[in-house]
Amino acid sequence: MSFWTGKTVLVTGARGFVGHAVMKLLQEKEIFLLAPNREELDLTDNQQVKEYFSQHKPDLVIHLAGKVGGIEVNRKNQGDFFLENLLMGTFILEHSKNIGAKCVALAAGCGYPLGLEVPYKESDFWSGLPQGESVGYSMAKKNLVIQSQAYRQQFGFNSVILLPSNLYGPYDNFNLETSHVVPALVRKFVEAKDRNEDVTVWGTGRATREFLYVDDAAQVILDAAEKINETGPFNLGTGKETSIKELVETIAEFTEYDRDVVWDSTKPDGQLRRFYDMSKLKEKLGYVPSTSLSEGLKKTIKWYQKLKEGSLEETK
Repeated sequence: MSFWTGKTVLVTGARGFVGHAVMKLLQEKEIFLLAPNREELDLTDNQQVKEYFSQHKPDLVIHLAGKVGGIEVNRKNQGDFFLENLLMGTFILEHSKNIGAKCVALAAGCGYPLGLEVPYKESDFWSGLPQGESVGYSMAKKNLVIQSQAYRQQFGFNSVILLPSNLYGPYDNFNLETSHVVPALVRKFVEAKDRNEDVTVWGTGRATREFLYVDDAAQVILDAAEKINETGPFNLGTGKETSIKELVETIAEFTEYDRDVVWDSTKPDGQLRRFYDMSKLKEKLGYVPSTSLSEGLKKTIKWYQKLKEGSLEETK
């Protein structure tokens, strides 16, 4: 019998970016699937979460919900990001423990301290404070690891915490005020091509990051639920380093953008290098996510172009 057969699985944030990819995989399995929206379940309300868990008794909880946004939005709303993410995570883990459900949750790669040598190893996760602009969000997400480890030690609570790198793909947030780097650049280049305008990019392009296609992340989440019985945390990425310059050039090529890219070197590059050591996850699952950046960007750009044209159905 499959690990999944007959299980009741609750997915928080099922209508979000990662949630969409996870739901697509789960709908192929013989399970009873719970995916409440915010009107059905307020994850920041302890009593609501307690009653929902008591009534539905999920065997597995995949916690993807969160208050998220880009650096500037985080910087301006530190308290909101801290409180909402802290409450959601705390109540989800508490009531998963209370009913004996396994829980797989996404923490945040931005929780890693500044100034680490690359590649980042999970053993470095506690060696300092993260970047100040998003410290509220990242510290609330760090609490998932602390609470999970404490609950495992005292109660034998079975949970797995994953630290995703920079995620991208279809159904991402393409709002320029709140989006992350890949969707923001995709939108900029698509719109600049349509308007025949130059694109301005912050920094010099020298900084490096690691980019993970969302479908790969979804598959790891399900495999972790099935095969990992250790809190971690575990890095979730590709282990591949990509410069912002290379990212920009690739997006420009795939959007057929043929004007100048203006690098605004008066704006910061941010941390110079950032990518993961993936050996710990590979030891547990036997693989590392492998969708190439080129392949993932082609799919993402195609999806966004369809969204812009109003023909999204063709990409589902």
